Amino acid sequence: MTAPNLWTSNASLLADAYVRDTGKVGFEVVTRSLLMHLPQVPQRVVDVGGGFGQQAIMLAEAGHTVVVVDIDPNMLAIARDLLSRESHDVQSRVELVLGDGSSASDAVGTGFDLACCHSVLMYEDQPTPMLVELVNLVRPGGLISVVSLNTEAYAMRSGLQGRWQDAARMLESADLVCAGLIQTRKHSRDEITRILEEAGATVSTWHGVGVFTDHLTETIVVDDPNVVYDVEWLAGNRDPYRQVARCFHLLAVRRR
Repeated sequence: MTAPNLWTSNASLLADAYVRDTGKVGFEVVTRSLLMHLPQVPQRVVDVGGGFGQQAIMLAEAGHTVVVVDIDPNMLAIARDLLSRESHDVQSRVELVLGDGSSASDAVGTGFDLACCHSVLMYEDQPTPMLVELVNLVRPGGLISVVSLNTEAYAMRSGLQGRWQDAARMLESADLVCAGLIQTRKHSRDEITRILEEAGATVSTWHGVGVFTDHLTETIVVDDPNVVYDVEWLAGNRDPYRQVARCFHLLAVRRR
């Protein structure tokens, strides 16, 4: 039985908004980091809470095989439609599985080279079961990739957009973060690092995602989008910029 979380409780409200509002910049920056840390030979990847499949498709385009595990059948349907527009080679490297991320190994097994969990933990009351399962999913020496809200700067978007009451509420809240349509859970990078370390993985690096672009509501118009990706990448890999990014991308390696 799938355990309820903030996503399952609000799926009908969140799914369309998530697909509509998720920008390409974040995916580009995160994928750049993943490809830098993965061998160039094809790797086995599991994307826990992979949603509408964009991350899986980008990794499949680079030659890796990806299993997406998600609890929301509607998101998997969107992913299936998105995947149908890709080449046969890309389609053949992506599998979509309905399942609970905290017990994903029951559905897809273990021994993966990389386990991704992106923009998922903010919907979990307790992140430990999901993080422990991520470590369990990969082989010794395998990578764990986590993207989540940066709780050190969670009010930045509201403030930069001039939504002062929202910013004040978030700064005053001890446990909740406003992530668009609902209040989500606040799990810090330090907390996630501690749980991964206790589960047998060593955090190797992290960078910020969404330093300059996350608060923008209008379409970014630029002659060469790679200029935007490069700026976000450079800023997200150095202080103080990464400290105020909307999200953090953390990479860990399983020790045993």
